[in-house]
Amino acid sequence: MAWTRMLPSGKYQGIYRDRRNEERSAGTFTQRAEALRKAAKLEEEQRGPLALDVKGGKITWGAWFEQWIDARVLAYSTEDCYRSTAGNHVMPQWENVKLEDITTLDVSKWVRKMLRPPKRSKVKPKSPWVVRNALMLFKTSLNAAVDDKRLALNPAKKVEYPDLPDGLERYLTPDEAEAIAFYMDGLNSLILWVGVQTGLRFGEVAGLHWKRLDLKRGVIRVVEKFDQKEGVMNPSPKDKEDRTVPLPPDLVGQLRRYAEHAAPGRQMSCGIRHTAGRCDSDLVFRGPRGAVLRSNEWGRGPWKRALDLAGIEDRVRPHDMRHTYASWLIQEGVPLPEIARVMGHSDEEVTRRYAHLSDAGFDTVRDALTRHRGLVVAEPEPDPVPLGLEERLAALEAQVAALSGRTAAHTASSPKTALSDASSTSVEQAS
Repeated sequence: MAWTRMLPSGKYQGIYRDRRNEERSAGTFTQRAEALRKAAKLEEEQRGPLALDVKGGKITWGAWFEQWIDARVLAYSTEDCYRSTAGNHVMPQWENVKLEDITTLDVSKWVRKMLRPPKRSKVKPKSPWVVRNALMLFKTSLNAAVDDKRLALNPAKKVEYPDLPDGLERYLTPDEAEAIAFYMDGLNSLILWVGVQTGLRFGEVAGLHWKRLDLKRGVIRVVEKFDQKEGVMNPSPKDKEDRTVPLPPDLVGQLRRYAEHAAPGRQMSCGIRHTAGRCDSDLVFRGPRGAVLRSNEWGRGPWKRALDLAGIEDRVRPHDMRHTYASWLIQEGVPLPEIARVMGHSDEEVTRRYAHLSDAGFDTVRDALTRHRGLVVAEPEPDPVPLGLEERLAALEAQVAALSGRTAAHTASSPKTALSDASSTSVEQAS
């Protein structure tokens, strides 16, 4: 609550507390009521729901980043990645710039400078992936500054991410997946099919516990993931919310057989430190000598050998099993929101990454253009009615009869047959 203080001069000073509960002066006035009104108004502006911390906006981005990152609960690898990105790509531009001095135009210029440095500069252009990660980190930190009332708006909010080049993601066809599985042993083949038929990240496959596998319902609950850099089990995927992924019947059968016959003896826990909660279940998959699966080792070992033997060309990574899962679902017409749900993505991210694989709506566009030109829209051909057993047998007999007739005609008209017939006639005449 605001108050006043009488000065030796006989005037009144208005006093209030800001949003950080620090004492502030509202100025000096001849009338006590006027000083109190001014102090009360400033206190409302400073402590109200829409109030901004004017002093907070004067902090530099570098200092704010340290405060923000230290207040977050992140996986060790994630924090290391953030600090590396900030130190290499963000700090050089923004470390000593005050939050209140950051403008949208300056952010746009920074992005362009990273992508296309000045011609006479010896600085090499950064890849779109690097620029995208740097801008994403910068935007996220400024969103936090808005939440902390240091900024009214995020000046980087409307700066667009750079376009990513095509061909960075590889989608396996079913035949390619079958070929890769053919050249793997039973365990690694099963890991492959789990990857392409659930869309789990490799860390989620490595961190899959038996208690998360419900073969009766035919689902997997994705709750833990293995952080191979730190060697710990972290909770859940990136969005911090566990998700449930359905399993196709053939994969349920493979996992059931593996659980009954091939899986190693289960322990009471996985033996890996969990950063949240306690472990009371063993891992579904393990590597050589019982070690936890690691994507780099698996990628250089069973994955690489199978690719070479199967003759799969291009750059194909274990993570592309996840992209393959999304591409198969899209090609079968599964709605993008449903794909986002089972993959643990946002609708926007799935649309941006995978929408180009979908032909949904193409026929509507084609028909609209055809009608606009006054042409007749072709009716879609009806799907063939499946034949019953008797009809299929009759059709098969007709094919066999036709094939027999062609064989007989070919035999009768062949030169060897004619010569044989002529020889037989000559022998009969001679006798």
